[in-house]
Amino acid sequence: MPTCQDCRFYTAIDEIKGECFSLGFEVRGKTDSKKCPERAFRPNKGPKSKKAGAARY
Repeated sequence: MPTCQDCRFYTAIDEIKGECFSLGFEVRGKTDSKKCPERAFRPNKGPKSKKAGAARY
């Protein structure tokens, strides 16, 4: 199952928590993506991901 850490909007603060860009507050990295409060989860891997595209440069 994907977690918040796997979302393109997630930015790690430390090993346990990070900031969710789309929500504007801290979240736990291991939170299940199905529990995303605003259903804003977007995978950071794949052809439509902004983070995946950055690896190609």
